[in-house]
Amino acid sequence: MKIPITDLADLKKLLPHREPMMMVDSLLEFSASNATVGFTIVKENLFVANNEFSETGLIEHMAQAAALYTGYKNYADNQPAKEGFIASIKTLSIQQLPKVNAYLKTEVAIVYELMHLTTVKLSIFNGNIEIANAEMNLVLNV
Repeated sequence: MKIPITDLADLKKLLPHREPMMMVDSLLEFSASNATVGFTIVKENLFVANNEFSETGLIEHMAQAAALYTGYKNYADNQPAKEGFIASIKTLSIQQLPKVNAYLKTEVAIVYELMHLTTVKLSIFNGNIEIANAEMNLVLNV
């Protein structure tokens, strides 16, 4: 698979998530410690209310953006996609809720990885405006 990845079937090879819980739709960039993930908010999304994508949706999108980084890294190492979960949210700032049809770009920066624990910094952009950021600890199931 070559970057960028926008095909849903290819993304499903990298993530354990399935519809209606897929909160990413493209892997735009990837390096050893960073990735950029895209997502278009549609009105049918579970986390849309009053034409806005909710705080919970933004958090889930961030977690899936980090999972997509890990999924592609595992794919490159001939490993299967693994389920994981948010162990803790160290910091979280949401400045703005995006509207339906917004296209989000999320920057994933790996701070620390040890075995099945990853600390990641995430920044969500709607256009050139940062609308949310967080630092999370994520744990993979083994």
